[in-house]
Amino acid sequence: MADPTGRFRLIPQDTTVVAVDDTVVRLADIASQSIVSTGIGNEVDFGTVSISAGAANSGVKTILWDVTANGGNTTVSAFKLWLSDNGFDIAASVEKVQPLSGADQAAPANTENYIVNGVVGSYTWATADEAEPGAQNVWPSDEGASMDISGGASDDVIMWAWYLAIGALETLGTYKGTDAGFELQHTLMFSYS
Repeated sequence: MADPTGRFRLIPQDTTVVAVDDTVVRLADIASQSIVSTGIGNEVDFGTVSISAGAANSGVKTILWDVTANGGNTTVSAFKLWLSDNGFDIAASVEKVQPLSGADQAAPANTENYIVNGVVGSYTWATADEAEPGAQNVWPSDEGASMDISGGASDDVIMWAWYLAIGALETLGTYKGTDAGFELQHTLMFSYS
């Protein structure tokens, strides 16, 4: 069987809770949102973070991920997300992440429901892993540990919020993929069968 293929979508922070509240609307909503994936120009843009007055945070961004073609497989599971290339120079600069669900499920203990216009104070954040985590750290928004892809594509999405906490002494520059000198890259790993 072939590998499943997926896509990352950036949803606007003013997306209503109703638009991500259950599986059907999450999957419908993802189709209209901007693709952010591999390749130059498809990065998540956290904007400019000024540290002229000291440490500062970027705005919060929310991402959805789903499988677009199952490659003949029926299930994806064991999702792990991490910052696989951290271009920051100082330990005080980190990425913060929070797995999200819709409001339609009992979520894993460290997952919170999506909040419209979420800001740094909206969620309980963890510092992003910078190496492959030992266990699953993001989950489908309504199913627990796995997603059914037997219909050809995902029956739900993986959703998370994140922001950048930048230390006061961080090196100034443009931080993005592999072409800027200050690389920030992520890996989302999963199993399939």
